Amino acid sequence: MSEMTREMCEEFWKVADADGDGELTIQELKAAIRKYEPKNPPKGWRPASDRQIANMFCGIDASGDGRISKQEFVNDMLEKPKRKKTLVELFKNYDTDGNGELSRDEVRKLIADSGCYSPDVADQLIKSCDTSGDGLISLNEFMDAMG
Repeated sequence: MSEMTREMCEEFWKVADADGDGELTIQELKAAIRKYEPKNPPKGWRPASDRQIANMFCGIDASGDGRISKQEFVNDMLEKPKRKKTLVELFKNYDTDGNGELSRDEVRKLIADSGCYSPDVADQLIKSCDTSGDGLISLNEFMDAMG
């Protein structure tokens, strides 16, 4: 989802909370996202995958109870631009050759600097982020996985 205003959050919430119980299930979030997808998408556009929606849901569900409260949703949507900027800066700091992709060595450095380094963690991160299968993590892949 792109940057949202409080008003946009309220409007999305009205659509998403289909049963009106004040909380979103993953199914409600998915259905609402699908409603906002373009009817005639531009060339190269891809809808959010089920995995991306699941990652989004888990990221918004701050309490970890398997449901998203309205407060959790609004807080997350209004904080997302700040988080995105931080993630882009992090990516650029570790993209030492400036090619717009993180190599295995660059990912290992990122993991090591985070204090939880093991080769397995770096390999798992690459495997989970690298949706193109080229062994590198692009900024878009990084943002999809972390954002």
